[in-house]
Amino acid sequence: MAEARWDEDRTEEDNRKGGRNVIPLEEADISEGINTCSHSLYGRLFASKIFSVGTMGNALKAIWGNLEGFSVSDKGDNFQFFFNKEVDILRVKRGSPWLFKDYVLHVKRWKEDQKGDEEIISNFSIWIQFWGLPESFKTLEGGRKLGERLGTVLEVGKFQMRGRETRIVKAKINIEATKKVRDQLIVAGPNKKEVEVALRYEGLEMFCTYCTKLGHEVKNCHDLLKDTESDRVKEDDIGE
Repeated sequence: MAEARWDEDRTEEDNRKGGRNVIPLEEADISEGINTCSHSLYGRLFASKIFSVGTMGNALKAIWGNLEGFSVSDKGDNFQFFFNKEVDILRVKRGSPWLFKDYVLHVKRWKEDQKGDEEIISNFSIWIQFWGLPESFKTLEGGRKLGERLGTVLEVGKFQMRGRETRIVKAKINIEATKKVRDQLIVAGPNKKEVEVALRYEGLEMFCTYCTKLGHEVKNCHDLLKDTESDRVKEDDIGE
């Protein structure tokens, strides 16, 4: 009892001096927690709506195939998804980003050196198609240069469209979710003639066509509401 009282007195003295009373935890103290988290994925839902853990868990069980021992934990801006089998973790991670009620859900592997539960996932990778390129522009290097204007390029490829004679160039790009979604790029060849290139985001079902950001539809856009109140509504030139 006397020893406990001594620790308590020392803590009060440290607080008066503005010091920190840091309690060290050894690996053995948290090994069980590390083992549990090593079988989990960290994820962020890019949506303005708030969904409960129960809603997320039930819906994702159906989307991901009734996973055995699957559970969800709310981490504020993020979620943590726990699995029993490594094969399920790899399959779900490989399929990211996912669509949850038309919103983008991105997941990544939990890491022991992660900066706590407050770390926010602010980007995700997505395939973007480049439409309107002249045939002579449809090269891997050309696709890479286009992709670099949108984010970090992870992969570039040329693809034949199923049932059509058209070939397209597309790139897998790591994009910042907080930035505006662009709907086109303008390129110019050696002859300086400019060409508009339309961008199509694979698997991106919902984003605001007014402020061009993820997480809400145009009918719920705060920017549109503010511009309407001040009679400064701009043209919605992206469309559906």
